[in-house]
Amino acid sequence: MTFQTRRIKLEIPDGPEYDQVRDMHGHAVTVFASTEINGERSLKIGSRTLLLRKVGVDEDDEGPMDVYRAESISEPSY
Repeated sequence: MTFQTRRIKLEIPDGPEYDQVRDMHGHAVTVFASTEINGERSLKIGSRTLLLRKVGVDEDDEGPMDVYRAESISEPSY
């Protein structure tokens, strides 16, 4: 079974609740394409889960990628 992946770029907003994931701002990450629903997706980083919303498209050496902005972040879960 083959899963299609895609690269997305992360925008992490200011705010103390995002301090633990702030270093991910501007980074491109690879995700499964099937995990997007109506322009939204969630992404687990460490013990936190970000709810992301698609806000645009960016391009780098490897081609175009969707840009997602964090809309909310969960409390730590272990």
